[in-house]
Amino acid sequence: MDWNKTKTIFIIVFSILNVFLFSLYLNRYNDAIDLEVLSDATIEDRLFQDNITVPKMDIDIKEASFVSGNTHNFILEELEKLPNQTITVDGLKLTSTFDKSISITEENTVEKLVRENVLRGNSYGLWKTDEENKSATFFQKVNNRFVYYNQNATLVVYWNDQQELVRYEQKILDNLEDYDEDKTLLSPIQAIKVLYDGGLLKPDSIVKEIKLGYSRLIELTETQVFAPTWHILVELPDGTREDHFVNAIEGRIVEIQKNQEQAVVK
Repeated sequence: MDWNKTKTIFIIVFSILNVFLFSLYLNRYNDAIDLEVLSDATIEDRLFQDNITVPKMDIDIKEASFVSGNTHNFILEELEKLPNQTITVDGLKLTSTFDKSISITEENTVEKLVRENVLRGNSYGLWKTDEENKSATFFQKVNNRFVYYNQNATLVVYWNDQQELVRYEQKILDNLEDYDEDKTLLSPIQAIKVLYDGGLLKPDSIVKEIKLGYSRLIELTETQVFAPTWHILVELPDGTREDHFVNAIEGRIVEIQKNQEQAVVK
């Protein structure tokens, strides 16, 4: 037996095999890319056929981390710094009534008054205003993004018929910060596809905006972990608006139970 010839044959055979396997991998990789592009193109076509309007989205957020935070326990020293207020604390919830109500004007907006009169007021952002009930809801923010509908990160302010701020209710999360390494996110169009496939985008509706925030993933005693979440605001044909939420990492619809202020991932 000529070992040198045999060795040469083995080398040639393995080289051909390696080339074949690499070619197979490359073809599958390209097919996967083509399938993803086709999938995106398909959802755009389907949206067009159902007359669902999607705005041009200039969103370049490809990665984000989970966020963690701890419930805040109010202490006397920090409350003493709040003038013109009578404050009560029930567990983790602070309720304050202004001794002298504060006028809301074009210059002294609700947002400005919150920043100036509420503990850590600049860490909240305005979520919605309810003129009928004379109230405004603020959510805490981290990385300049909302923590959606979490009872421990919400501030609600109230005013009277004279457009004067009279009281507020508040809970705070401490140490809101990135948790773990960055994860790859679904693109906005992929999040819209999740809603469409779930039957939540009705024909003739309009996607008004899509923004990244956080929704609760798990709760461990006093510590909570939040997942990056796309908020998609949709206007229906009759003019009403709906808020939808999609886990930006797992691609699952997050059902917000607004009355209980907690999130459930389907």
